[in-house]
Amino acid sequence: MVIVFVYIAFAATWEEFIIRGAMLTNLAEGATGFVPRWIAIGLAVTISTLVFAFLHGAKVTHVSQYGYYLIAGLILSGVYVLTGELALSIGFHVFYNFTQSAIFGLGHSQQTPELLAVDIVGPSRWVGEEGLVFVGFAILGGLLLLAYIRWRDGPLELNDRITTYNT
Repeated sequence: MVIVFVYIAFAATWEEFIIRGAMLTNLAEGATGFVPRWIAIGLAVTISTLVFAFLHGAKVTHVSQYGYYLIAGLILSGVYVLTGELALSIGFHVFYNFTQSAIFGLGHSQQTPELLAVDIVGPSRWVGEEGLVFVGFAILGGLLLLAYIRWRDGPLELNDRITTYNT
């Protein structure tokens, strides 16, 4: 399980650094000079979320399953633009992937050992790896993250670090 955790943590951390830390930040910084800040961040979130979903497309067996990756990308991007830090995005991404695959055995794209074998039966659009059950868990996690950020930082506001170049 330690090896599986390290593998999942490395993959999720790499994705967050590339998609959110580099791509989203650079898009937002670059667009800020041409459009209002909130539009620049919105464009950066949209583009980086589409790229995130596209990069996971090899797992998708039906076009409706892209919705799962779009929601996951929006949640992870939202956490980043509200805090200006990758820590929560990385932590949630690692925790979510590890619990879904290694703890509950629900991640069919990764053959990992699992502590509990939960076998949900039904159409893949509902219970598959990108099905509505996973969408529900992702949304619930996103809402809990928003509540945590609100509790920790106060009012939910776009963080200045996303559009300000730091040397």
